[in-house]
Amino acid sequence: MRRFTAFLLLAATLLLPAACHKDNVVEEELPDEVRYYANLFAYNVMQSYYLWNEEMDRELSSWHYSDDPFDKVDACRYKQAGKTVDKWTTLMEDYSSFMGSVTGNTKSLGFDFSLYYADSGKEKVCAVVRFPYADSPASKAGLRRGDVILTLDGQEMTASNYVSLVKEYLYGGGSVTLGLADGRSVKLTAVQLYEEPVQTVRTLDADGKKIGYLHFTSFTMDACRKLEEVMGQFKEDGIQELVLDLRYNTGGYTLTSSVLASMLAPLSAVTAGEVFTQDVYNKELSQAFENELLTCFTPEVRIPLTLIDSCTVSPARVNPGIQKLWVITTDNTASASEALICGLKPYMDVVLVGERTYGKFCGGFLITAQGFFSSVKAEDLDTAEAMEKLEKWGLYVIASRYSDKNGVTLSMPDGIPADYEAKDNPLDGFQLGDPSETMLSAVLALSAGGSTKAAGPMSAAPALAPALAPAPPVRPAGFGALLGPLRPL
Repeated sequence: MRRFTAFLLLAATLLLPAACHKDNVVEEELPDEVRYYANLFAYNVMQSYYLWNEEMDRELSSWHYSDDPFDKVDACRYKQAGKTVDKWTTLMEDYSSFMGSVTGNTKSLGFDFSLYYADSGKEKVCAVVRFPYADSPASKAGLRRGDVILTLDGQEMTASNYVSLVKEYLYGGGSVTLGLADGRSVKLTAVQLYEEPVQTVRTLDADGKKIGYLHFTSFTMDACRKLEEVMGQFKEDGIQELVLDLRYNTGGYTLTSSVLASMLAPLSAVTAGEVFTQDVYNKELSQAFENELLTCFTPEVRIPLTLIDSCTVSPARVNPGIQKLWVITTDNTASASEALICGLKPYMDVVLVGERTYGKFCGGFLITAQGFFSSVKAEDLDTAEAMEKLEKWGLYVIASRYSDKNGVTLSMPDGIPADYEAKDNPLDGFQLGDPSETMLSAVLALSAGGSTKAAGPMSAAPALAPALAPAPPVRPAGFGALLGPLRPL
């Protein structure tokens, strides 16, 4: 592959939402040796793999060893008319905490939530449970969709402190006592947990029509086996339509996206190996990856679960041959979720119900400093010292843009609009998969030839202001991995 090394940490492109790059800003001045190696590492990765390396050539050419590497990476992110297009490329001092959201294995309390202002003055903040993961501390403690969290370890969340409190207590990996609006006090302790992305699965009988429902939260590699099992059951049940609930799915591996797509697309397209998506890279990577620019539907595929373990799944065998795919979307529907929608649209009837998707139209690699420097063979460079100084450093770099078989990228630049609007409402009193739940009931009404007005009624949470406005989210991010070469600075 020309001057590109073939060393891979994870042989997959990752489609993921925005990274919290500001979390990686250091409080103290970087030591000179760390600054030198960090700049050497980040520059080489950006120069070699960055999708917009030609467009950002001026900024890349002005990179110096003495620069702040975090600021420089931010400065090199692609912009158009002064607006930052690339919101995702991120340099980090410790990438390990981000890998959990890619693999699904993380230290977690085991529930997802939305943040809302709890009063009309937007001074108080609450967290509303969207769903608990199976066999998690949250589910075992009885937490359910719609539970309203007012305090964390006795501290009330406010507009000024909720970001730090959420990060410390809900994402911090420790213990917390939740004070709920219904008066309950629930103590949870985070555990190492595989957050199973194949959540609620149901086959619904809607006036004689079989409709499958699948709440799917992340495109992990491990999910492929469970998806095969679920789709096999849907095929046995004889479903005619499928409701794929991606309202909280922020992305993951492109391989998993293509596997699920092969379980949903017309069987003729799958067996023929037709094009699912196309990838666009920078000029040099396009030449290096010239035989890997197309992702095709596949009747059978081998899934790498670890460096030494793999499994085979057979999408064609379990493909239920659905007539229509309904996709529930919100602004949390991102990346691999959007690629799935984009790639399937030319082949089948795909209808989006909900809200406009997030708008992550590109994929990236997490390149680790350890992997990078271990591959470098250069005079006057102490690679052992570099690896020691940058032991946990990594750079998530946007490397590609996806499109459908016709070259269309539906999610660019601001997401895919819903065909029919419906609002997510965790406070409606129903669990996900219940036909009366707000967004699912909207889909079922449309499937029956009605309108989204048949959706379940909105309900206010007890002891809260009548109208809750969404508070800005506090999102953890996840990444995958690939390695880059050394180039002169």
